[in-house]
Amino acid sequence: MKTEPDARKGAASRPDELPPHVPAGGGAEETPYPHFDVAGHDKWAFDWDVKTRKLVLERLRNVPDYRFFSLDEARILEALCARALPQQDRPEEERVPVAPWIDDRLHKGEGAGYRYEDTPDDREAYRQGLAGFEQSARLLFQKAFTDLDTARQDEVMRRVADGTAPGDTWETLPQRRFFQMLVGDVISSYYAHPAAWAEIGFNGPSSPRGHIRLGLGKRDPWEAEEKQPRSSVEIVRRNASKGQQESGEATH
Repeated sequence: MKTEPDARKGAASRPDELPPHVPAGGGAEETPYPHFDVAGHDKWAFDWDVKTRKLVLERLRNVPDYRFFSLDEARILEALCARALPQQDRPEEERVPVAPWIDDRLHKGEGAGYRYEDTPDDREAYRQGLAGFEQSARLLFQKAFTDLDTARQDEVMRRVADGTAPGDTWETLPQRRFFQMLVGDVISSYYAHPAAWAEIGFNGPSSPRGHIRLGLGKRDPWEAEEKQPRSSVEIVRRNASKGQQESGEATH
């Protein structure tokens, strides 16, 4: 008779439950965890129960088609997602899909269960908001948002975030509030993906195995190990410098 660990390992090795491909470190060049395999065989067999494995596979393999946005709206949303959370340090085929999951949420009518008095429901807010970005881009630079270079796209987004973007769309939709909703959706969709977990060294759910070494500065062997530990101040400075270089600003 097999021992319990062996039996569980065998169950996780069934053809329909083989560990999925998640690149080490999430495929991101800038990660401090370049060797972390968040879906390695050991983790797949012992860290995640059947329900968790099913959800991980769903996120990795079943990226939804666009069902809510039109083709033009989807292109604007994809451009906004790419600027809100750039992934240039990943190969294109390894980039985390974000916009399709926002579309999926809206198609299903899912949301926080409330809305602000001066803001329409999420579906209508997105329809108006994407149209507002397009209108602001044309008023500011006489081009469609998707035809702008990244610096000008960033400028349109900065104006919307500040509440100073031109366009009559924003007279009925609070632009700052919409921008906050958009960025919140981008962040939640991105960090729901195992590649993003690997990038930040997040172990993912730990059930049923759990954690053993809980002391300060200790880690279990299956957890991520930082290649070169850095303080939070260093990380913020690096990210700020990277953002300035992408927008063409000088750094000092």
